[in-house]
Amino acid sequence: MKKKLLITSILILLIVAGFLFYSLNNSQYASGNSPQKDISGNSVENNNNQIANSQIPQSYTIEITSSGFSPKSLTINQGDTVTFANKNTMEHWPASALHPTHTVYPGSDIQKCGTSEGDKIFDSCTGLNKGESFSFTFNEKGDWRYHDHLNPNLNGVITVQ
Repeated sequence: MKKKLLITSILILLIVAGFLFYSLNNSQYASGNSPQKDISGNSVENNNNQIANSQIPQSYTIEITSSGFSPKSLTINQGDTVTFANKNTMEHWPASALHPTHTVYPGSDIQKCGTSEGDKIFDSCTGLNKGESFSFTFNEKGDWRYHDHLNPNLNGVITVQ
């Protein structure tokens, strides 16, 4: 009788251990994150991991005051957005350099203001009154100089990595 009980206990222990071993090794399947395979059968990252590792675009603000742009220089990542906020009582017009054409940032040109392309260029296309702002998303890498079209001595640079 003792021998039968010992054998039964060992079998139950082996079954439980086998179940735990199987469960732990296959937990990725239980959580719904089964490995993906490419066309040649190689494992690829799960889409959730790719999304988690991708860069989330950021937003930055450059204030325009009587003394100029603050900060005057800013380093951002490709796809980030910069908002130029007028905090001064004077009107300001942020735009890509060079004055007066505004053509340094790719695709920008003061001649596009007032056209269907006007909202796609690095140019507010008008003076901003106190409390108004202009936002632009930088999709091109490089050092992009900008200025105040109404006071070209006020300028700065945005570095896009």
